[in-house]
Amino acid sequence: MRLESIHQDVISFERFIGRCIRYALIALGLLLLGLLPGVLGFLLLAELTAVQAWLNALSMVSGLELPYPVADFHQSASLHLFLAFYSLFIETVFFVALATLFAPIIHRVFHRMHCAEEA
Repeated sequence: MRLESIHQDVISFERFIGRCIRYALIALGLLLLGLLPGVLGFLLLAELTAVQAWLNALSMVSGLELPYPVADFHQSASLHLFLAFYSLFIETVFFVALATLFAPIIHRVFHRMHCAEEA
């Protein structure tokens, strides 16, 4: 997944679209991989169903209120710690995936600006 160097020409538009699709799939994979600990945590600690666990994990990505509140929230220290650390983890994963998604676009803009300076 190397990008062209400063001394190479800008790639064709077709190759650029292919690169954007490849990076979008990588970003999607990162997000799905980041959701797995949340789903497992909600399944094991909060004893939710699989669908409820997925919805709770997805809502934590966007920072929304949990659609299925967890029972005994004030009594379970492990669930409280899980929610705190998982929210930090999934937000980091979200921003890494966002950076991965926009990396080829930003690289192409900067590469074109550099090629325009040389001309």
